[in-house]
Amino acid sequence: MRKAKFSKKFYFALDPAPAWNRRTKTVRLSGWCIARSGSPLHKIRARLREQSFEAPLDRERPDAPPLFDAPCGFELEIPSPKGKLLAFQAAAADGEWQEVFSTEVRDADILSGPERQHWDEINLRARYVFWFEQPADWEQPVRTLYVSGWCLDRTGQPIGGIRARLGSRIIAANFGLARADLAERFPDNPSASQSGFALACPLPKRAATIRFQLLDYEKQWRTFSSRPLPGAARTATPDQLFAPPGVEYLPADSAARSRFNFWLDRPGDWSKKIRHLRVSGWCVAIAGGPVAEIRARIRGQILPARFGSVRPDVAIAFGQRAGALRSGFSLDAVVPRGSANVILEARSADGPWEIFFEQTVRGPIFREEHDPLREEVGDYDTWIKKYERLNAQDRAAIRRHVLQFERQPLISVLLPVYNSNRKFLRAAIASVRRQLYPHWQLCIVDDASTDPGIWPLLEKEARRESRIKILRRPKNGHISAASNDALRLATGEYVALLDHDDELAPTALYFVARELNRDPRLQFLYSDEDKLDKQGRRSDPYFKTDWNPDLFLCQNYISHLTVYAAELARQAGGFREGFEGSQDHDLALRVVEHIDAAQIHHIPRVLYHWRIDDLSTASFAEAKPYAQISGRRAVQEHLDRRGIGATVGPGYANYLRVHYTLPADPPLVSIIIPIRDRVALLAKCIDSVRAKTSYQNYEILVIDNESEEAATHDYFASLQSDERIRVHSIAGDFNYSRLNNQGVENARGSLVLLLNNDIEIINPDWLGEMVGQSLRAEVGAVGARLWYPDGTMQHGGVIVGAGGIASHAHARIRFEHGYFARAHLTQDFSAVTAACILIKKDLYLSLGGFDETNLPVAFNDVDFCLRLRQAGSFIIWTPHAELYHHESASRGLEDTEVKQLRFLAEQEYMRAKWGDVLAADPFYNPNLSLGENLFTLAFPPRLARPSQLPDPVPFFVPPSA
Repeated sequence: MRKAKFSKKFYFALDPAPAWNRRTKTVRLSGWCIARSGSPLHKIRARLREQSFEAPLDRERPDAPPLFDAPCGFELEIPSPKGKLLAFQAAAADGEWQEVFSTEVRDADILSGPERQHWDEINLRARYVFWFEQPADWEQPVRTLYVSGWCLDRTGQPIGGIRARLGSRIIAANFGLARADLAERFPDNPSASQSGFALACPLPKRAATIRFQLLDYEKQWRTFSSRPLPGAARTATPDQLFAPPGVEYLPADSAARSRFNFWLDRPGDWSKKIRHLRVSGWCVAIAGGPVAEIRARIRGQILPARFGSVRPDVAIAFGQRAGALRSGFSLDAVVPRGSANVILEARSADGPWEIFFEQTVRGPIFREEHDPLREEVGDYDTWIKKYERLNAQDRAAIRRHVLQFERQPLISVLLPVYNSNRKFLRAAIASVRRQLYPHWQLCIVDDASTDPGIWPLLEKEARRESRIKILRRPKNGHISAASNDALRLATGEYVALLDHDDELAPTALYFVARELNRDPRLQFLYSDEDKLDKQGRRSDPYFKTDWNPDLFLCQNYISHLTVYAAELARQAGGFREGFEGSQDHDLALRVVEHIDAAQIHHIPRVLYHWRIDDLSTASFAEAKPYAQISGRRAVQEHLDRRGIGATVGPGYANYLRVHYTLPADPPLVSIIIPIRDRVALLAKCIDSVRAKTSYQNYEILVIDNESEEAATHDYFASLQSDERIRVHSIAGDFNYSRLNNQGVENARGSLVLLLNNDIEIINPDWLGEMVGQSLRAEVGAVGARLWYPDGTMQHGGVIVGAGGIASHAHARIRFEHGYFARAHLTQDFSAVTAACILIKKDLYLSLGGFDETNLPVAFNDVDFCLRLRQAGSFIIWTPHAELYHHESASRGLEDTEVKQLRFLAEQEYMRAKWGDVLAADPFYNPNLSLGENLFTLAFPPRLARPSQLPDPVPFFVPPSA
């Protein structure tokens, strides 16, 4: 054919003719024709010079675009058109003929380039159907063009991706978005439910044409639509600065180069110069095998991502496509100086790496040369500048608040001195003089220093400042004696402890006074702290938990800054000689014996800077080995004074472990294991309990939820010979809460241990350790340390609010210390996992057990633990009960839409019920992140700056009981 012409008013397709040669007198032609307006056509005719050959449009053509339901196909016979002009005309009901197509037939086996392109477009329209929902106006000048719509293959084959082209520039679309409306419209098309797409395209300055392309079943990009566009608007209205709501647009400049669909939750803005880059989102393979790994490349650096976090929202959107549930990922990178490309790559198991996103980033050009300590500090420098450093508004607010305090107590700072580094001593004294709260007194006692320059320095400081009181001991008595002399010097209502080479933050006493005005019952306060190097640079912040008595027995986490009611410190006996190195820990242990937990308060702000010195425990714990010995004795005597049957021994690293003594007649423990088939897991669990548990007074109650496999029932029969094992059957859909509730009701023991069937025992004294903790009157539940089979930690306690509802502390660490060794020390938590939890039976029943109605599967353990704490009980996590956990091996992942919708409903219920608690876990500091990387700095912290704090109000003293 030559010189083909097509009308813009019609879609037209001509099937290949069986022959176009001289030997054939006639040719049978077929095809279809549709008016672009959607109006039905009644007939079509072919014209050869003056001859017409008419046919009705009455044939069904499933390959034609579904613009309307009427037949649009035809078939007719014409003389051989060789060497003639062939034209087609169509007519509607009014009978008026309109030109559709014409061409000069010379050699039908050879098509021109334009003709081939046009026939390809016709075939494309016949196979693919699409629609643009945004923008409403393509001609309106904007800065960024936001396009959304849908596209699908009418044959049901999946489309590999959607992209747009502006010249040589490629703009990736977020393809595979959920479209329930199209699933209803095309019920027989499996790809319809994920046929939505969206893209964001910054426009060039001049007018251009945008072409939209799809990746077809042959892995070829084919243009299915094109649009002329005006140049970009020079200015933007507020509405043009943001993407329309309700659609997930890919970031501009992302490249569509792979078979993966993805979304980046952060960063929100790639244009900022940044050194520390954090990227998170999700990635799903829309063709081929599921994603197994994700990594980033920046220049020559390869950065593996943390991949596999649960995303039920993605799984629902992708109709349970393989890999969609665990499609979340995150990674951290250091951006090099100047411009660099961040390349994100994914691959399936044993497959090649494939690029799915590329973005140019800019790192700061000017920064200091490499400094090991500076690198260790990392983001803490930035965090201090952004959130802690005081500005003029903060200082003005503090001055105003101090004047408004109804109570302005005098706070005496106790400072014992002995042969101090004079530079650091001056800095310590200066830090007190810089306090923004003016009602202080500094009591300095020189413990007979042999350095002749110390006492003149102190005399000079006392002459300069009337609030400084000094005393020189005639004989060295060590730190406890010197501290007691300072306590006797003090006339303040409260005393604060300061070491001779450390510093107070300028706001330290202001925040103490503010809390004393908020609650006048407080008797014991402590704050967060960090460390100072010899150059005065800050690092290694310790953001502590609120009052955590079990952690305090293992580690003096309170340390600095500590403030006591002065009379309370004197009543407790002051500092005891013979406990040097742990004199502060010993005093605090004696103080808490005289007050209740409501009189102890943690100020979650860095108010104390601990100097790193060669002989300081801030540098390394072994610097003062005698401190460990005296600390162990202090804790043992504290337990003895309280009449608690426990022994204190060495624990992890240089910390302590408290071992609670079991009674001569230990209580019966009912181990409750819910199951449904998977008998191999159950057998391994029970075998490990029987073989590795040194605590022998237990029974095992298997709660069977409609197991069907013969092997399971055969195993049940084999258990009948063991009197300590019973099987109780429960019918109905899986409801973890109900299974455990009925198990507890049928338990014979006074203690019940809820245990998953995918658990294996590691250490023999695991149950004895948990029972010893559980028998304490104040304890409501005890959780264990669980490990994955690969040797990484699965459960180190639960932090509520993390990840939205709750997450496990120190997950996936292997040999690391964890946050200030908390991964290895017994402590209080807001919750622990029910995969292994020990509870008093009567307490469990009194609280109504797990919530069967609102939390049938997820978060029931967190909800129950929060109710326990609400009732006044402690939740203990012990690292000395260790087990392997093959998580979710028994009931599987949240791998169906029903399960995932249920999971999302449970999340919403927890937010509605425990929103305030989730926002402020008392055992997790508000300066730490609640994101995926727990125990890292929060940007921003969940605290207000001084200028954002409300003005003080008169305090309320509750009436005495």
